[in-house]
Amino acid sequence: MDNLQLHLETALSALHTARAFLSDNGIAPLTLKNWHILLSCWKYFPLVLPLQLLLDWYPMGKTSSVSLLNVRGKPAWVLMELLSPSTLLYSIYSNPTRPLALPRSHVWLTTLYLMHYFHRALLSPLRNPAMADMHIVIAVAMGAFNLLNGTAIGAWLGGYGSAEETPSWMIALGSAMFLAGLWGNVYHEEVLRDIRRETAGSEKKVDDGETVVSEEGRVYKIPHGGLFAYCWHPHYFSEWIEWTGFMIAGGGPANFVPAAIFLVNEIATMGPRALQGRRWYLKKFGDKAPVRKAVVPGLL
Repeated sequence: MDNLQLHLETALSALHTARAFLSDNGIAPLTLKNWHILLSCWKYFPLVLPLQLLLDWYPMGKTSSVSLLNVRGKPAWVLMELLSPSTLLYSIYSNPTRPLALPRSHVWLTTLYLMHYFHRALLSPLRNPAMADMHIVIAVAMGAFNLLNGTAIGAWLGGYGSAEETPSWMIALGSAMFLAGLWGNVYHEEVLRDIRRETAGSEKKVDDGETVVSEEGRVYKIPHGGLFAYCWHPHYFSEWIEWTGFMIAGGGPANFVPAAIFLVNEIATMGPRALQGRRWYLKKFGDKAPVRKAVVPGLL
């Protein structure tokens, strides 16, 4: 019992020290000065694009591989995605300049953000029949991305930025784009989810020319429906539409700077992944693979 109490006191002391360090250095809560430093660094994230193209390494999902450093796909996905809305809310309500009542436009932008992550972090993975293991490096990198992004946007919404002067037409247009993109994201992910349900346990039913079995025994089919007729990753494209709308609803790139950086960063990291995914489909399905772009219909 004495040992347990000693361990508990040690843990609480370490927690108090860490909290004091973060507070004294203006990290949590984030000071305006450090927020500007974060944005200055965050805008250079697209430099990972050539690195991703060069490495062509993304061990998760359909391109996952066996490794001692793998973690369970579904719980890892939920935890790393929940970092984004969690840090957003913390950054809003811990902002030292936060008004007593957030402007209605900020409440609406926060609602849109939480809608996306309610689907992405909870509904989507929980509805998936299964999720492949992912490499711990990918899980940590994605978790860090979500933490930084939630902090940058949350601090803006909490008082370091303002959408109060955004014209109603921009809010309406941006919101419509966001909701349309969210619907497209949900719809196309459901197409992929239906394939997983259909092929679950059907390793020997490979007779239609559009089905392959991986070395690990997972079954894949060519997706059809919606924008899959034009590209291999319409769920990515739909998500880019979402965040473009989000940025517009907050006043556009010149005003809602963190949202603009987020959009560019998403394209920078998801674009190479989409190109890799297109190569994967072409390799797996050969001449059975339809002619489609990777992610943007008619363009990329």
